[in-house]
Amino acid sequence: MKRRNSLRTRLTVWFTALLILVGLLGGVGAYIAAQQDPDNLLDDQMREIAFNVVSSVDDLAQMPAPPLEAEDMLVVQAWDEDGHLLKSFPPGIDLPRQAQTGFSNFNAPSGQWRSYTWVLDDGTVQVSQRSSVRRELALMAALPAIIITLLLIPISALLVRWLVGRILAPVDELALQLMARQPDSTQQLALADVPGEIVPLIQAMNKALVRVADMLASQRRFVSNAAHQLRTPLTALRIQASNLRHTTSPGVTAEILDDMDLGFRRMSSLTSQLLALARAEAPSAAETPQPVDLADVLRDALRGVAPLAESKPVTLATADLPSVPVRAERHDLETIFSNLLDNAIRYTPPGGRIVVTAQCTAGRAEVEIADTGPGLPTDLLERVCDPFVRGNHEQEGTGLGLSIVKALTFRAGGRLSLCNRPDRSGLIAKVDLPLFPLSHGSDRSDA
Repeated sequence: MKRRNSLRTRLTVWFTALLILVGLLGGVGAYIAAQQDPDNLLDDQMREIAFNVVSSVDDLAQMPAPPLEAEDMLVVQAWDEDGHLLKSFPPGIDLPRQAQTGFSNFNAPSGQWRSYTWVLDDGTVQVSQRSSVRRELALMAALPAIIITLLLIPISALLVRWLVGRILAPVDELALQLMARQPDSTQQLALADVPGEIVPLIQAMNKALVRVADMLASQRRFVSNAAHQLRTPLTALRIQASNLRHTTSPGVTAEILDDMDLGFRRMSSLTSQLLALARAEAPSAAETPQPVDLADVLRDALRGVAPLAESKPVTLATADLPSVPVRAERHDLETIFSNLLDNAIRYTPPGGRIVVTAQCTAGRAEVEIADTGPGLPTDLLERVCDPFVRGNHEQEGTGLGLSIVKALTFRAGGRLSLCNRPDRSGLIAKVDLPLFPLSHGSDRSDA
């Protein structure tokens, strides 16, 4: 099972790491600061020893042993003007003489040294000390601060974890609030006493709840309308079955059976439309749609409704249809245009005309189906695509055709819009669809 990425753990780890880094930098800084003070003090000590040695004797060869502490690791040496070693305390340590007066650092076979050299007219006095002694003194001075810092790290980690818990408490409260809600609750989440960083999240969740509420309301209306639409033919069939049970006339029996057959066909059509709408509103498959030729689909749809148009009769006219690839499922496109053409034929009076045009702009294709029917009242233009809403109840239908078209168009990434002709001489249905992007290689080969 994949381990969840915990924000609490990440904040604790990062803040603790930051504290450790600050502690280490503080320890290094304390060591550097502690090293600076002993260096100045020990330099003054070596200068003072050299001054005392020179001022105590007239001849460097007669220099007595200076009072040195063993833990100081100091070496005092004297040379004549020719560079011959006269005295060395303690004996046995051979260090090179420095040529100029002042402080200097140098390496010798016995290690690294720092010295103060005083060059006189009759010789040279040099006081030297191991550099390791200075480093040990600095470390001993900084060690208490380093130990305190290391001891504070686990305490700081616990404090950081507590602080992170306090900071994330509003998130925990939000989670508890959501878990305590009823499954169908769409009540807005409260924004009072919420940190500013969480406000955008809650606002987005509230917008999502509004969409969920709208969807639930739409589903309830759909179920209520579907139940009403199914209850009417079922009631009629029950009455007809009762009448059939009590009739003895063959002519009346045949008439009742014809009515029942019509009722069954209407129920079958309504059920098929309901299933088609459910499939249209379902999310599309994860597979990437293949390019579909728009002109080819429109021609197939026109051929499919041609018999209905001829029986009315209604004229079907088309302009030059562009042969462009559209990003959608072919079956969805066929359903979209077949339903729109079927609606246009049904609502166009005999002798009317339906014109199908298409054009491409800015990576999209727009198809227009314009009829010469009665059009729609202005207040119905926005609602006619809702389930079971019909513009003309005299025409046979379920009121689901445009709902299916709208759902399929939306699933293909397109838009459906309806408008009356400017002179109110018919209705124009516009379907806007995305074109399938062509690769550079395809562009060059087509050229």
